[in-house]
Amino acid sequence: MQEIPDSQEIFVYRDSGANIIIDILQRVNKEDPEAAAKFHLDAIAEDNDAIEHHSVLVQRPTANELFPTVLDGRQTLKKAGSIHHLRTLFALFRIKEKNHDVVVSFNMPTETGDGPGSNGAITAEQEQAIESDFYRVVDSLRIVDYNLFAV
Repeated sequence: MQEIPDSQEIFVYRDSGANIIIDILQRVNKEDPEAAAKFHLDAIAEDNDAIEHHSVLVQRPTANELFPTVLDGRQTLKKAGSIHHLRTLFALFRIKEKNHDVVVSFNMPTETGDGPGSNGAITAEQEQAIESDFYRVVDSLRIVDYNLFAV
């Protein structure tokens, strides 16, 4: 069992190894939102002991007034002697007034040592549904009470 810090929430999809993680983090000292997002996503890849990782900026319109920065990341991992591939859809919401970053990541194992669609890896249909879920969260995330953030 994994310990979950107070500043983090994790939700797991029941039918796969995909999960959603929401983190409230100290704001990183990078003014460029894309550089800040890449910094956080690189930290996730490092925590996962990724063999390699890369990401691309996703430019799409959103009505969210928090102006999220969205990345689509890929990682290659070695687990239990086999190669695994992980796709991470990642959104960074910068809360300048409170000196925090809110990070939303949807993690989808696209291939495990047993191949796509097995051992927790998602199918193409699941990937499309999870991607749709991600963009619904990105477009709808609101902060109702800014007192949530410690100063």
